[in-house]
Amino acid sequence: MQTQKKNNNHNIGTIMMTSNAAFENKTIFISRNLSPLSPVLIKFNQSGYTVHYESLITISQIRFTHTPKTQWIFFTSNNAIKHFFAQDPDLAAGIKFGVMSDVSAEYLGRYAKTADFIGTGVDITKIAKDFAGHIKDESVLFPQSIDSLQTIQKQLSFTNNCFNLFVYKTSIKPDFAQPAAALLIFTSPANVSAYFEKYKLLEDQKVIAIGSNSANKLRTYGISDIELPKSFDENTLVDMILERDQNSVNEALIAVLKNPKK
Repeated sequence: MQTQKKNNNHNIGTIMMTSNAAFENKTIFISRNLSPLSPVLIKFNQSGYTVHYESLITISQIRFTHTPKTQWIFFTSNNAIKHFFAQDPDLAAGIKFGVMSDVSAEYLGRYAKTADFIGTGVDITKIAKDFAGHIKDESVLFPQSIDSLQTIQKQLSFTNNCFNLFVYKTSIKPDFAQPAAALLIFTSPANVSAYFEKYKLLEDQKVIAIGSNSANKLRTYGISDIELPKSFDENTLVDMILERDQNSVNEALIAVLKNPKK
């Protein structure tokens, strides 16, 4: 039986799953606000996990009045897509769009736009280099957060005319409860900073980073044992965790069978 409850003090959603004796601690925290249809909730529900979820940052839109005319627009996040199109930008005819992943390409489709370049994998520097090779000497507009790391821009040639357009900003939430979780999943560098400026990694806690920038930010806090999924897709993330945990169970069972208690 499944129940859902909300922590009103800290705005943390919690899905309580059926217990499973195969694992001692099947609790997960992910720094993202999830919808009830998220694969993270659906698949982990089916496998008996408890999932705590909350974005540790707030997003505020930044107004802009002018849209630079370029041959490309590259979006590094869904927030960039959302806050760019929310302001009814004036787009040049024949404009092409680039995105970080299939996830962002699907989100871009909500605005009736098709991605002409889609990054693969989670190594953002490699995605940047792939994009640079794809666009040659063409110009690019980057709708982005005001505190963006600008990883894509750093890999482009001096012959590319690049324009940064600030469309939103992030702020760290001042107060949130430390989730009691065996596995911490961080979805952005800002969420990493929010968490580790307030709490330390506990003994035996495991960490997953979504994207190489999140992993790099974790390393600045002295965390080196980091797992990365092969893509930004939630299904890939969940399948990686389930497969890993099932392998751990199988190894434990084999060990018991080889060394039965007398």
